[in-house]
Amino acid sequence: MVDSLELVSGYARLLIDSWRLAVSESAGTWPGFDLAAIPVVLVSVNQESNLEAAVAFNHPKPEVLGSLYRVLEIGGYRIAVTDKVSDPEKLVSMAPFDFFADIGGTNTFVLVGRSGEPGMEPGTPEFVALLIHETFHRYQFEEWVPDSLPQDIDGYDFSVENLELVLLENRILIAAYQADTLAETERLARQFAAVRSARRGRNSRVALDGRQERIEGSARYVEHRIGDAIGNIYTSTNHTIELVQNDASLDRPSTLEGGIKSFFGFSRFYSSGATILALLDRLDPRGIKVAERLQDGDTPAQVLKQHLEPLGDIDHLVTAARAEHDPNIQLGPAAATLARLATTEESIDFGIGDVPGDATTGVIEITDDQVACLQEHGLDLTTDNITIPDNVARACFDKPGP
Repeated sequence: MVDSLELVSGYARLLIDSWRLAVSESAGTWPGFDLAAIPVVLVSVNQESNLEAAVAFNHPKPEVLGSLYRVLEIGGYRIAVTDKVSDPEKLVSMAPFDFFADIGGTNTFVLVGRSGEPGMEPGTPEFVALLIHETFHRYQFEEWVPDSLPQDIDGYDFSVENLELVLLENRILIAAYQADTLAETERLARQFAAVRSARRGRNSRVALDGRQERIEGSARYVEHRIGDAIGNIYTSTNHTIELVQNDASLDRPSTLEGGIKSFFGFSRFYSSGATILALLDRLDPRGIKVAERLQDGDTPAQVLKQHLEPLGDIDHLVTAARAEHDPNIQLGPAAATLARLATTEESIDFGIGDVPGDATTGVIEITDDQVACLQEHGLDLTTDNITIPDNVARACFDKPGP
């Protein structure tokens, strides 16, 4: 073993530096999450998808990647650099990442970076943040109670009534996040919990909000925790960044055309979930272990509501929130435009992807090994309606591409 980075290529050094920074800065951000304990392979490719470097971290059999590898002992970590990968096409095909790639019989997290590509270039803050975000999902798959609710974005409630309340939620979260006192934070958090309860009461499809806030919101929250240290855009002071950007567009809601389904049915939950967790940090709900509650299946909004109960008169709180956060009655007309435009957008399918069988009915034929793989990734196969995330489809059905 050697401890000198001088013996490896510049591409490999960027991968090593990214991993070490991700490990050091993510330590202690979430109870139980330890990136250094996860078998990881980081890959660097150029714009033509030719492999530049492959490095294994905490992997029991790094030699299966190829020959002429060097093992480094750096900071107490065992890092293996492969100079000549035996099957580069296989590694590159895992782009952008694979949560459970079988490498030498070990379920390995693989992340494929790309030189010169914004957000994916090894050594950049965005690449480090992506590594932390996606390995946190790997930790969730292994340690958290799985969520069997289908992720049906096309079937989400894009009605005027729901979108108006979503826009109201956004403004409440922004105000609560900016509040100067604990009392003001709690008052506004109570408004949010009331609006969310009203939305759940009128349409059960709002359950998707909580599901994604639990999964994606918590991963984004971890990103925020380390954002300042790595120089990333998501930091401990801007959890509401996407909510603010969306709200600023409501004077001209038609500018959001083409991204309405994706925002309100999916990407919004990164920011709303991270913000709710930040509010829980500030409110310090004694006796409620937030991380354990999410691990056991609860959502950030459920934990917040429990801390604030009894909420009081829901209708009164919602009415008061409308008067306070929408004095010019802007949200209703904006929601009407957004709902109309949403009907013109193409289908968004984050579901079963390209797997054997009839994708129109959701009926697929799978082998016993594929069943075992799906269960290993946390899917509940006893339900009548199963959505297979794209990363799981790729892992279990050898689905190529990102």
